[in-house]
Amino acid sequence: MNYKQNNLQNSSLAPASYTLAGSYGFCYGVKKAVHKAYELAEALQTGQKCYMYGAVIHNKQVVNNLTANGFILVDKADAVAPGATVLIRAHGITGEELGRLRDKNCKVIDETCGYVRFIQNKIAKYHNAGYQIILAGHRGHPEIVSEISFAENNVIVAESLTELKTLNLANLPSVLLAQTTFNHQEFTKISNFLTLHLEQLLIFDTICRATVDRQLATKELASTKDVMIVIGDRSSSNTKRLVDLSAEVCGETYLIESAADMAELKVKGVLAAKQVGVAASASAPDSIITEVIRIMNENTEVTKNQEALEETAKNQNAVDKQAAETGNDVSFSDFIDNIPQLKRGEIIKGVIVRYDPDFVYVDVKDKSEGKIPMSEFLKTPDFDLDKAIEDHQEIEIYVRSIRNTEMGKEILLSKARVDFNKYKELLKKAYEEKTPVTVKVVSKVKDGVIASYGGADIYIHRTQLELHAVEDLDKYVGQTLEILITAFDDSNSRRLRVTGSRRSLLAAIRDKQAEAIWDNLEVGDVYEGTVRNLTNFGAFVDLGGLDGLIHVTELSWKHIRHPKEVLKIGDKVQVYIKDFDRESKRISLGYRKLEDDPYFQIDEKYPVGSIVDGKVARIMPYGVFVNIAPGVDALCHISQICNRRIEKPEEVLKVGQEVQARVLEVNLERRRISISIKSVMNLGEPEGSALSISKKKEEQDFPSSYRDDDGKGADINIVKSND
Repeated sequence: MNYKQNNLQNSSLAPASYTLAGSYGFCYGVKKAVHKAYELAEALQTGQKCYMYGAVIHNKQVVNNLTANGFILVDKADAVAPGATVLIRAHGITGEELGRLRDKNCKVIDETCGYVRFIQNKIAKYHNAGYQIILAGHRGHPEIVSEISFAENNVIVAESLTELKTLNLANLPSVLLAQTTFNHQEFTKISNFLTLHLEQLLIFDTICRATVDRQLATKELASTKDVMIVIGDRSSSNTKRLVDLSAEVCGETYLIESAADMAELKVKGVLAAKQVGVAASASAPDSIITEVIRIMNENTEVTKNQEALEETAKNQNAVDKQAAETGNDVSFSDFIDNIPQLKRGEIIKGVIVRYDPDFVYVDVKDKSEGKIPMSEFLKTPDFDLDKAIEDHQEIEIYVRSIRNTEMGKEILLSKARVDFNKYKELLKKAYEEKTPVTVKVVSKVKDGVIASYGGADIYIHRTQLELHAVEDLDKYVGQTLEILITAFDDSNSRRLRVTGSRRSLLAAIRDKQAEAIWDNLEVGDVYEGTVRNLTNFGAFVDLGGLDGLIHVTELSWKHIRHPKEVLKIGDKVQVYIKDFDRESKRISLGYRKLEDDPYFQIDEKYPVGSIVDGKVARIMPYGVFVNIAPGVDALCHISQICNRRIEKPEEVLKVGQEVQARVLEVNLERRRISISIKSVMNLGEPEGSALSISKKKEEQDFPSSYRDDDGKGADINIVKSND
């Protein structure tokens, strides 16, 4: 049927008026992917082919047009030729399929939507951390398929609260996310339910902001209209969702895929003299929306959603007035062209879409993108441009200038100007109310550092950085600090003077922490502290508001000359309260652990009568010390070294010599072990002598349990020989 003829000219079939929803059409991710697809199609030479992994958009007309212009639609990596160029749809693909494409050395142009990539990353992160992953969405949808692959398909997918209630959820640490086009109302219900039933739950509302706005705008518009028209592809879940939402409040809701569908619907008289609302899903290209509106527009009054165009209402009202006065139709293209223009000096909102070395580009809902000098972002290094693009972050910006050039409209914007004015007021309020602010140190100067707060500079003197003296300022550059504003002067219109102090804030915090510690202090309590200072007699440890002392003798089980042999300033240590005096504000700390004592359970390790191996560590006139274990030296008296009389140990022993000996005594209180070498070894006696033979017989007669160095045995009485 030729929908431009015959019945369309009958004004009785036209609606009385129609209103376009405030949010409609391509979201940014889809727009970007489709734009890239057409850009690739234009670059293809005759006969060249490019692969499209999955429909770049759920719209048959767009996909058919692209395939007619050189694209091959595939749904498996196996169908792609090695080395080919492959466009990845906004829904993304599984990690496995992406790996296969790369294994084939394909040139992958990944147009996965930033929201989808965000969900993929979150699922991977929390899956690796052992969380239970719950995803609100429609199983089998390409986006869901791509996302769950990042958790090895170990994801609970729920399409509704009703379905979720039937699932066997474990009471584990869990995370909830949503398909980007999921019903926002249903997601809220699911969130509320899980909050009540899971003890540990993280919630990420990952529904695309454009989707939420489109859903809300559609339902709000439908509640005021006789008939609702939803433009979009029937295979699109986003379109189906808009139809369902509209149908909840408007019984006459119709899905339109093309201008031809609109013409047929109009001929049936469905729209005649009705108040009509028009919504368009993310799968509806501007060209189709324009044509559908054009068909409906004949002999029809046009109205617009003023709330969605609030900032530009003045100019649009003029367009409506002109249409009413002249009686002329207002076409959809005229409607788009007459959306009020940006004005120099305005503060508007925009979404960061990309950047290059010179500029950051912002979608300001104009035909041309606006741009912000990259230098403004260099002053705020904590601003993550990549994340802002991925999250479709909206920012406030100042319109510095607008001019037409041969290349089109140039819109120059400034974020710093908005930030400076906003943060200037926040700094003034923080100064007056003595509330802390978080700043980032961006540079050092002679006697301190310069910190940035939304582009406003704050000077912090070196004496105001810590409770102690600060020598190295370099380490503060790049750090984020919480400070108090101690001076604020905006009397000079050209320069704002602000100074801050971290020391005063730390002192106040420390005093409160000290109070809390004193109120709850008990002997034996364990604390984690930070070594703040070292002296000859010990180490001072900050317990988080109070300082305690670890005496030098408490630092190690072995003798040390200075605490620096064990600790250094800044070390994190675990200590326990040995003693304290509230009046004198003194706290004595313990540091050594009993189980680290070399003599811990030494009587069980080396029972009397057992034989030990060791090395001669020191030789003294009265005997030798033999190292039998790390930190444990046993004494062998000179009378227990050799069976013959010797004047000094050096006659038969030297430092480092390996020996065997029998344990004679273990004294835990005196931390002493006495051993006998002569009861095991024949030092100074030739092999085969009578004494040597006698010694061997003595060893054989001695119970084996005492000779085994296995920690077992019984106490025995050792009869010392009279040398």
